[in-house]
Amino acid sequence: MWGHVTSLALQNSPSSGLRLRDLPAFVRALAEVKLAAVRANRELGVLDEARAGAIAQAATEVAAGEFLDQFPLRVVATGGSTSTNMNVNEVLAARASQLLADSVHPNDHVNRSQSSNDVYPTAVKVLLVRQALDVASALRGLARSFRRQAERHEGVERLGRTGWQDAVLVPVPETHRAQALVAERIADQFTAAAEALQAVQLGGTALGTGVGAPPGYAGLAVANLAEITGLPMRRSASCVDAFAHADGYGLLADTAARCASILFKLSQDLRILSSGPNGGLREVVLPKLQPGSSIMPGKVNPVVPSMVGQASFSIRAAATAVGMAVAAGEPDYNSNSPAVVATLSPALSELAEVVTVFADRCVDTLYWNRPRLAELAARPFDSLIEQAEKDGYDAVAGRITD
Repeated sequence: MWGHVTSLALQNSPSSGLRLRDLPAFVRALAEVKLAAVRANRELGVLDEARAGAIAQAATEVAAGEFLDQFPLRVVATGGSTSTNMNVNEVLAARASQLLADSVHPNDHVNRSQSSNDVYPTAVKVLLVRQALDVASALRGLARSFRRQAERHEGVERLGRTGWQDAVLVPVPETHRAQALVAERIADQFTAAAEALQAVQLGGTALGTGVGAPPGYAGLAVANLAEITGLPMRRSASCVDAFAHADGYGLLADTAARCASILFKLSQDLRILSSGPNGGLREVVLPKLQPGSSIMPGKVNPVVPSMVGQASFSIRAAATAVGMAVAAGEPDYNSNSPAVVATLSPALSELAEVVTVFADRCVDTLYWNRPRLAELAARPFDSLIEQAEKDGYDAVAGRITD
């Protein structure tokens, strides 16, 4: 079903790499943008009813996941967003021609009132908004897991440490509530990043000036997009700004990097607290999910925290790539959206799944080794602090022996 432009991009691009068909959520978003556009064109009378109806039907089918194999291009292909936009245009034109039993042109009809420069980044934003909200939902689920652990361990205390040396007693529930709070805080940041990306440049056509679209088109198209996607998409306050500056991508990527850093920290904490069974802390007991060694019988490793930590590396790497793409825009247009999709979209998918596995397969089922906690907490510094307040720091320090 794809046509000439798609064929040329296939010939000129490497044969390996992430393909549009590998990202069905992105193909869905592209089809939804096309559906919003054709509805606006029909309402304004710039497309005849028959062709508009056929294109709308074709876009609806593609958005529902049909014809996914007809999107063979690399996400980062020669021709960039133009090749991808034309892949969509050609498939929709071919399918609409079948439905109508008449000719539907990929440029004159499917791409009417549009350019690749407004269609592609708009679809990217729809994709990323959904993914950001998915990660936020997963993080809130993780926070609930930590709060359940707080409830299960009311009244339990552990020996806190600074500089890896013994310090004062810390309530286990407060440790878990703090973990819940940071998960919720990062979730809120993902929601804020999604809200920023809900401002789209659809209708700005080539460079944000609106040339090539009829009066009233932009408002109708964006309103249609909001209805179709179920997301509160809105027009950018300035399409010229939206075309020139891609900082919304950077905001989301930076949030993903912060989240990955926090996940690494949380997972590393659990690896340390569960270390042992003989030479480590043994304060936390993690679920025994699978063998930890092919040579040491009975060895069990903290497999989920280890996986979380390693996954955080690639997520942070993706954020770095997005930062480079955001910075490398031209004066009037940032053409690097394909690189953003190729790196950030898979990273966000992985992030949402990793967070869910961390909650379900680790946090929900861990427990604290109460006898070990009592053993380690026998001599905290709490009483020494109280004595120092009464007798003075130096006097109490002088009474302490190794």
